[in-house]
Amino acid sequence: VSLNIEQRARYAEKLAFRKISSSSLDWGPVLLRLGCAVTLGLSAFGGLPRHGTTLWTEPTLFVPDMQLSLVIGWDWLATAQYIIAIMLLFGFAIRLASLGVIGLALIGCVVFGRDFIMHYAFHFIAPALVLLICGAGKLSLDALINWPALTLKKPAPKVLWYLIQVMTGMTFVALAVDVKFLQPTLLIAILDHAKLNFFYIPTPWVALIMMMIEFLAGALLALGYLVRPISLFLLGAMIFFAVALGENPALHGNLFGLMLFLLAHGGKRFYPGLTVMRFRRLFKIRKLGEL
Repeated sequence: VSLNIEQRARYAEKLAFRKISSSSLDWGPVLLRLGCAVTLGLSAFGGLPRHGTTLWTEPTLFVPDMQLSLVIGWDWLATAQYIIAIMLLFGFAIRLASLGVIGLALIGCVVFGRDFIMHYAFHFIAPALVLLICGAGKLSLDALINWPALTLKKPAPKVLWYLIQVMTGMTFVALAVDVKFLQPTLLIAILDHAKLNFFYIPTPWVALIMMMIEFLAGALLALGYLVRPISLFLLGAMIFFAVALGENPALHGNLFGLMLFLLAHGGKRFYPGLTVMRFRRLFKIRKLGEL
């Protein structure tokens, strides 16, 4: 069904986003680095604490769950985050800042282990890779200074764009399986606490539907299909739940920036020739009902 929709809507999408897409490499990185800068900067000062922790008292690495006070000897990561956030904010030496974000994410994988790797790391590495490829964009010190060393002379290899999509999409898949499917009681408790009413559907069913939607969205995003519609949908979902649950929107600044960039720029499909008919032949499916 998704392939069919993508096939039919491809031309209309290109036509609608033609002007936006042409300037996406100028303004997309601006939105992306601002989103990342806000998240990193607030985390460095304890401005994004986990529930029950006093504001501005517990510096974290990127996200509330990764408190630096729980790992001895890694307090300096807060200072590193702050410096990188300033570089991102002003668009100064952006490719060095991007490498810094990737370095912090890799350190986080070592220090915090499995949960950080599966749930968070690649949602910060992917935006950093985008900035590494595209630069700081407009309204940046890099654009003002115009240093040749800060500009990539050749277009980035397609494999890097594929890698960005895979890291972004598969992290959503991992969150869907590891958190919403294997730990449904946590999501059910959050939904019950917020008293959200989804057309009177029982909360366990809502949690299951959310898991399936996130899994499908992540998988399609990883493959480069329906990138713009999925980016728009995920933006709307994140905004809705941030308002409904009373979360600080800066918690997902990196994802807001990344989804806005993908919405403007679009994605690259792994197998552009894949159609509904070829999909059926590949899996020997005669009718869609057989799925």
